[in-house]
Amino acid sequence: MTQVEYAVTNAVMAESDRACIAAGTPSKTLMMRAAEAIADRCGTAGKIYVFCGKGNNGGDGYAAALILARKGADVTAFALSDKTSDDAAYYRDALRNEFPSAVRPIGECDYDFDIAVDCIFGTGFSGEPRGLYADVIDRLNAARGKVIAADIASGLDGTSGIAVKAVRADATVAVQSAKTGHFLGDGKDFSGALCVADIGIPIIGERVKVWNAADVAALFPPRKNNTNKGSYGKCALVGGCRKFVGAAKLAAMGATALRSGAGLCVLCVPDCIADAVAADITECTLAPLPDSEGALAYDSAALDAAVKGCNTIAVGMGMGGNTEVNRKILADVFARDAKVIVDADGLNALAADASLLDGAAADILLTPHPGEFGRLTGLGTKEVLADPMGTAKRFAAEHGCKVLLKGASTYVTDGTSGALVVNGSAAQSKGGSGDTLTGAIAGIAAQGAELTDAACAATYLCAEAAKLAAERWGEQGVLASDVARAIVRAKDEAKRQR
Repeated sequence: MTQVEYAVTNAVMAESDRACIAAGTPSKTLMMRAAEAIADRCGTAGKIYVFCGKGNNGGDGYAAALILARKGADVTAFALSDKTSDDAAYYRDALRNEFPSAVRPIGECDYDFDIAVDCIFGTGFSGEPRGLYADVIDRLNAARGKVIAADIASGLDGTSGIAVKAVRADATVAVQSAKTGHFLGDGKDFSGALCVADIGIPIIGERVKVWNAADVAALFPPRKNNTNKGSYGKCALVGGCRKFVGAAKLAAMGATALRSGAGLCVLCVPDCIADAVAADITECTLAPLPDSEGALAYDSAALDAAVKGCNTIAVGMGMGGNTEVNRKILADVFARDAKVIVDADGLNALAADASLLDGAAADILLTPHPGEFGRLTGLGTKEVLADPMGTAKRFAAEHGCKVLLKGASTYVTDGTSGALVVNGSAAQSKGGSGDTLTGAIAGIAAQGAELTDAACAATYLCAEAAKLAAERWGEQGVLASDVARAIVRAKDEAKRQR
């Protein structure tokens, strides 16, 4: 995948396209520019089949086939419909007039291609392909050749990345901009290697920033010699209970915070599990807190002493289900002048009443997965996944907080704008991965980074660390503690790439 700087939604791309045409660039010219990029990606070797739907995406296909035929390629455009848009009809007829045998009905296709170009649906499609279209997609996916998608894999939602049935492309040529659906939901599984073709359409509307190595590296400038541990911030991690001791996970969180650069890290756990946690930590400070029935009790004075001097506090990991007590702890932490990261049982406590966020003194980041966010918003998980960015942005704006919504790609927003971190790894699909992410966010934020920047950088680094760990253990064998150990290598790699 080529480096992508930003992505846009279907709506933004459609409006940008309309504005470009209204400003004087003919739509047929834009179609030919897109086709040139698609044809370049195909090359001229082997047998090339272009699958053309009835919309402008199909028009891109007819125009690409025309270009390839003029170059002497063995190319055939298969029409899925006799009906087409005006621009698509223009290039279909031009292809048919110049190369009469190059346009054939889909019923004559044998699917014996070396390269197929998927121009069935464009970004305007949503829902589930049916009938002929579903059959063609199934047969494309079962064929031996490589598939290149024009703009987006047919059947994949260009904004949400949802796919009930879609072409599984080996590569995608995104027209003018990557779409958010290339990264969210199922997008990464269906898009293959992504490249972006600039065809001269100025983007009007929000560009969702996509974080890359250079963005991460910028948060880690060289350290001055005349500094000490106090120069790099102090963070606290508040969590744990007897039911979810997770000593190793808590220790990994603390280690990740320190490996991410924090000067000091305090683990604040119930006294009943302090000995178990102590056996697994070395560099972190341990601050046992009063407990009740195996979980944290609310003791304002004890909590105040434990987090004294901390500019960043992460809370909620493994706290257990005592919602009433957990909400008191959250309210106490939210009243502080600090950066606060809320995860796991902290999110569950907020789900009972999110108004606890309103008017908080703290700068707050929530880190839910879609299920947790569904409970927070009162929506179902399916509804969250249908509009992950919009849902997260609206919630953040309403409650004056930041949201990191996890997924195959992670979306981070402050309620006004947002960013995507798209390098997630399947190696992170393991218990404890969210804990190490929280530790990394806390460690980076403690050094002075703004919370949304810390969230994006930590997400990027944890994904890269998981990939590095997978080189030794395989995707199935990576543990959260492996990610903690590899975080420094991931940071060094980011610095080398900038």
